[in-house]
Amino acid sequence: MRGGCGGIYITVTWVLAILALSVLIIIHEFGHFACAKLGGMHVDRFSVIGIGPVILKLFTWKGTEFVISAIPFGAYVHIVGMEPEEYALDEEGNLPPPPSGYRNFRDSPLWARLLAIAGGPIANYLAAMLLVIAVFASVGLKEPIGVQVSDFRVGSPAAAAGLEVGDEILAVDGVDVRGPDARAQVIELTLARLGETVDVTVEREGEELSFPIALNSEAPAMQADLAEIGSYVPMNPGKAVVLGVEWPFTQTARQLKGLWSLISGKAEAKVGGPVAIAKAIKGSADRGAVDLIMFSALISTVLGMFNLLPLPALDGGRLIFLFYELVARRPPNKLLEERIHMGGMIALLALIGWATVNDVRPETTRVWEQAATDFEAEAIKLEKADAEPEAAQPEAPEAAPPAAEVAPPPAPEAAPPLPEDQPDAPEAAPPVPEGGPVPTPPAVPDPG
Repeated sequence: MRGGCGGIYITVTWVLAILALSVLIIIHEFGHFACAKLGGMHVDRFSVIGIGPVILKLFTWKGTEFVISAIPFGAYVHIVGMEPEEYALDEEGNLPPPPSGYRNFRDSPLWARLLAIAGGPIANYLAAMLLVIAVFASVGLKEPIGVQVSDFRVGSPAAAAGLEVGDEILAVDGVDVRGPDARAQVIELTLARLGETVDVTVEREGEELSFPIALNSEAPAMQADLAEIGSYVPMNPGKAVVLGVEWPFTQTARQLKGLWSLISGKAEAKVGGPVAIAKAIKGSADRGAVDLIMFSALISTVLGMFNLLPLPALDGGRLIFLFYELVARRPPNKLLEERIHMGGMIALLALIGWATVNDVRPETTRVWEQAATDFEAEAIKLEKADAEPEAAQPEAPEAAPPAAEVAPPPAPEAAPPLPEDQPDAPEAAPPVPEGGPVPTPPAVPDPG
């Protein structure tokens, strides 16, 4: 710990980061717990802090034991009847009956099982909505007017060229980037010049300076984090609710576009684990309470979205088997389903362990944020591609030249570097790294 008040501040922001991530995971598990109870299921344990062996029993409420577990990160719920059947049988080979008034998971109606599995992601989306609504209603919507350099990564060509933290970027290769789309414009313009040298004009202490930057051949081009400059505009509570409800789904759409670019090979696969995610949250805490809340809302959204992916051991994988039962009107092979989920859980735990080891290596401490850059960069390009068909529609032609004239048509005007109708979702996202949205996976798998 560094000495003085600075060391105390650093410690506090780290505590806030770990606490925020842990709370989001607890919210996810509480969603499973609440929906399972709503469906009449027996939840015999809720570890509100940690995973692994139980070290402290807190209290028991309506048949559920609330505990603290040995590994102090994350949380889990145990819904009786979800585990492989051989682990649930008693010494006589029978499935123990649940307490009076409750059912085991496998004996519950299909709608109740669907609700219990979907409860975790639903809770994450609701939490994100409430956080964003609280910010929009109390502080307002952030209207960016520009972008500045907030940090550099190891080996950043921008830092090597002379840029400094706090520099406001005014132009890239002579193209003015000031305005509400400044951050997206900088990303777009540098992506178009990967491996080349661009002139970046910045304002530093009232003076305009220009720096030639030799960009990386792969995104992120400048290896610099960009923070939006702007002010918060108050809004009425009704509008805050509408925009707050829309916000998680806007972020989900952008994340899915980035994920598609990863699957299709357009973005390099980079994975960050719990440490990297905590570092990113810590960075938002350094920038203030509003940024921490908004970034927590983003993490909550991604946690819910990731768990809905149709992968074994995740909520989405379990929902696939339940939807099969809904369509086929018969349950899937239990042994096959259990083996698939077990294999998926082992693979996911191995991935998280590998990512965590990478997180603590010096050369990969920023990999999570760099992957976020790749995701948003590809999402921006996909959004631009979606917008181009409309933007490319020709206006009604003026008088056509006489047929006898064979003169070539006039040269078209130079197209702007970024379409005017670039989508700009109403959001108050914090000044996250150059690239914004978070990639996956979340810090821990969903055990229930």
